[in-house]
Amino acid sequence: MRNNTAQKFTSLKIVRAGLFIAMSLVLKVMFEVYIPLGGIPALRINFASIPLMLSGIMLGPATGFLAGASADLINFMVKPGGPFFPGFTLASGLTGLLPGLIYKYTKKDINYNFLNTIFISLLSVSFVSIFIYQGLLTFDNGIMYNGNSLNPIYIAGFFALVLIYLIIPIKITSRHSDYNMNKIVFTVSVTQLVTSIILNTYFLTILYGKGIMAWLPARVLTNFFMIPLYSIIIAAILNAFKKLE
Repeated sequence: MRNNTAQKFTSLKIVRAGLFIAMSLVLKVMFEVYIPLGGIPALRINFASIPLMLSGIMLGPATGFLAGASADLINFMVKPGGPFFPGFTLASGLTGLLPGLIYKYTKKDINYNFLNTIFISLLSVSFVSIFIYQGLLTFDNGIMYNGNSLNPIYIAGFFALVLIYLIIPIKITSRHSDYNMNKIVFTVSVTQLVTSIILNTYFLTILYGKGIMAWLPARVLTNFFMIPLYSIIIAAILNAFKKLE
């Protein structure tokens, strides 16, 4: 009886992991957009990470890692977007592993909204610092970008995006307690920081021999938009699964 139960449980995990891998592949192959940086398709915008994060949250960190790594290897065989590099496979595996670790080992009473505030603050400061370091953003005669006065609309849009990043989790969490949106935003933020912003950026510098500043600004800016969007989609899916239980 115990052996049969363990076998069914393992088989069920494998089937579910296979479904998450399949969804990730479909999203990556059919709905991926390449944005060239320096003539190289280094920035890829897609939703393929969502099923991998879900696999870690719902099936555990080990299964999430295997799902993420398998999805990258299969995707390379089906639709290679450049030379094979094992670092990207590692990052894809971590996309499933990190959410699983956070949901398995972090305490429920942590103030995730406070952690999210710290994260977006650091991300915002880092983003602005990159442009200052590159000499693109100066404050000699007002706020200047690349020698021209920066349109106030862009400044307002930047602060509006930061506020949206912080307010949406709080509002959704308060109205729909099943979402646990604050923890989901924290999970997605940590995962994207480690995999997309840090590791994949570093791996691109190794693979193509360009400085990190050639990739980092665009990748940080993209995650400003993708992290809240990923979080909302993952929260909606998790809430739908919870209602079906």
